[in-house]
Amino acid sequence: MDFLEGNLKKIYFNYLLASFGSTLISMIYGIVDMAMVGRYEGPDATAALACVSPVWNIIYAIGLLTGIGGAVLYGNALGKAERERANGYFTLSLLMTAGLIALFWLAMIFFDEHILRLFGADDALLPYARRYLLPIKFCLPVFTFNNFLSCFIRNDNDPRLTTAAVLAGGIFNIFGD
Repeated sequence: MDFLEGNLKKIYFNYLLASFGSTLISMIYGIVDMAMVGRYEGPDATAALACVSPVWNIIYAIGLLTGIGGAVLYGNALGKAERERANGYFTLSLLMTAGLIALFWLAMIFFDEHILRLFGADDALLPYARRYLLPIKFCLPVFTFNNFLSCFIRNDNDPRLTTAAVLAGGIFNIFGD
């Protein structure tokens, strides 16, 4: 896509549809998670999953925080043909993501009960919530870096690639349920 000479309306809608598709897919597999848990585990387990949900939102937010911020600076530098500066923005954003996710990961490992109680888990929900949180602890960095990298992939003129990656993760998640 040529941002300087191309059809801006077409480029805009390519990015808009890719972002909308990614968000829609993520929303669908969140609903499927809730439906499967509710069907097979019951209402307490569904409530526990709702206590774990803010953890996912924080992971998602960390990846987007550093990804979108860094990708804007990266794209601006690329537009000015400052390749070395663009690479510096990418590296700095990557290091910030790694640092933030390391802090959050350590908090999840050592203070999971406190965090889950903060998000509403009581004594009845805590065993379910901790059980759901366990696999999240293992994939926390992967999910964060997925969100981080998707912001930079969009700058490589192929927003559909990001949507395809989210779709693959969504399909895996739905069949995993």
